[in-house]
Amino acid sequence: MSQLPLPIDWSERGETGSLLITAANADAIALLRDWRRWPSPATLLVGPPKSGRSLIGRLFAAESGGMLVDDADKADETALFNLWNRARDERQTLLLIAAAPPPLWAVRLPDLRTRLATAAVARIAEPDEAVTTALIAHGLERAGSAFAPGLPEFIARRVTRCYKTADKVVGALNAESLASARKLTIASARSVLGQAGLLSSEPVEGDESEGAGTGG
Repeated sequence: MSQLPLPIDWSERGETGSLLITAANADAIALLRDWRRWPSPATLLVGPPKSGRSLIGRLFAAESGGMLVDDADKADETALFNLWNRARDERQTLLLIAAAPPPLWAVRLPDLRTRLATAAVARIAEPDEAVTTALIAHGLERAGSAFAPGLPEFIARRVTRCYKTADKVVGALNAESLASARKLTIASARSVLGQAGLLSSEPVEGDESEGAGTGG
């Protein structure tokens, strides 16, 4: 899977090395980059835990100079309402980060609910196999862990496709790489992730052909 080019104006912010732009978040990032044309003072950035939504929000705030509220779905509603009005009155941007948009995010304050209904929604999708592969490869490479060719793809076909699982997989493999001081192979990854309960027990087509020779 090819990585989409990082916006030049986001490439000097210090944290961008940990931001992987994929098919799951590219549309959301494009909407945030176009903040000057938002239909209302605020936009919602929604996505699953560990999806990079907080990092994307920080990069957006640094670039736009706008206001940011992480975990907005857990924030005080009156404070959010006042912040929305401030953003409108001062012609600033306001990014609200949450796990889900209304109505899944239950908003009790009617005036805030009305305002949120006018906001655009930037969505980070759950990862598919290709995105899971890219996340695993990216996480191993950032930590400097050497791994066999095809290892991220092998794992991505055998784990639950969600950001939390990908994060746990990367953590377990990087810990194994550090402890063993050896290149990660399919055999060693299968052992570590199997012990951690992260591998699916379901057989995958082509499993028998993935022998020791792939270990590098």
